Amino acid sequence: MNSRNISKPRICPAIFALIFFSQILPAIADSSGFQPEIEIQQRYEDNVRRAPEQNKQNDSILILKPDFPLLWDFGKHTLNLTYKGEYAQYSDQKTLNYSSHYLSSHLLLDHNHRLNTEYKFGYIRERDIPGDNNVLANLTAEPNQWKEKYAKTRLLFGKNTSQGQIITRLEYRQRRYTNNNQQFLDRNKASLSSSFYYRIAPNTRIPFEISITDYDYQTATNLSNNEYRYLTGITWDVTAKSTGIFQFGLLEKKYDNPLFKDTSIVIVQLDGEWKPNTYTKIMFGTLRNSQESSQVFLPAYIKKQLYSEITHMITPRTRLFLDARYTAAKANNSAAISNDWVNIRIEAEHNLLRWLYASIGYNFVERNSGQDDFNFKTNIFTLKIWAQFND
Repeated sequence: MNSRNISKPRICPAIFALIFFSQILPAIADSSGFQPEIEIQQRYEDNVRRAPEQNKQNDSILILKPDFPLLWDFGKHTLNLTYKGEYAQYSDQKTLNYSSHYLSSHLLLDHNHRLNTEYKFGYIRERDIPGDNNVLANLTAEPNQWKEKYAKTRLLFGKNTSQGQIITRLEYRQRRYTNNNQQFLDRNKASLSSSFYYRIAPNTRIPFEISITDYDYQTATNLSNNEYRYLTGITWDVTAKSTGIFQFGLLEKKYDNPLFKDTSIVIVQLDGEWKPNTYTKIMFGTLRNSQESSQVFLPAYIKKQLYSEITHMITPRTRLFLDARYTAAKANNSAAISNDWVNIRIEAEHNLLRWLYASIGYNFVERNSGQDDFNFKTNIFTLKIWAQFND
């Protein structure tokens, strides 16, 4: 099934490293913190491979999700090391079993009242979620798996409260697929961006942003391209009632391979939060952007999304969540398939003890496409219990 040998993830040494740092760094830090979280899920899904109706397969899944964050304060500076995992065991569809791992470090240096720098490094082992991209369902094989290394840095000159603030970002990611002959998706991604925020009112700023991203694919099916973004918009923070950011601008994508047509599109992003009262929070947003394709020989497509998330405190210990998302994928290439996704989630959460929580939820996902083979519907029922420990 696998096209090449895959080395097992070296997660144990990473966990031992976290334990080592947890013993050494507190001796030189001003303060430290360790707040682990363990979550167990029992899930039932009636279409685990996100396949058309005639090929549906149901199954129950047991999932374990540990989260081990370590935080240290060194005066005005902070260091955060984190391991997150997700281990899933299917009752019948054993080829769908997976384990995902996230290792990250975050260093924030507060040099003075005007200058801050941030450094993030990480390693990820993940899988492509079935039905979440622009490819057909795989009815027999395991999900596409990949590993990724990344490094990010930010330089912030000025504060959020300043009249003007400059933020420069540099990011590098290296992704490699490890099974199912998906090497054509292997790529390196390097990006550089700079933003200037100008305050026009006490709680309102106008951002101006320019960025360049280089997608360097590693195979002969060369989808390598350079992406240029030019954005402006507005940010707001109206006391405790509403916060958000709205950006719009132009995206240009220029391919190295002359067989692929260069594109230029208008992009939009809105992310907002509104609190009508002390018990309710509403998050909302929209997106129009470019998305790299997961199909061989097909260039990026346009992704549009609308979403709304509502959180309501029924009692001081009980919360209700409602999440609705609509996503549309439209390609300029006539050979590509257009897709529409609907994703609705409802969940009720209860605080059993100071450190113990439980929830029950339902999730509906549907994809409609120009071809029947891409269509699917699935219903997911989830029972969760998790513990949060504060040191």
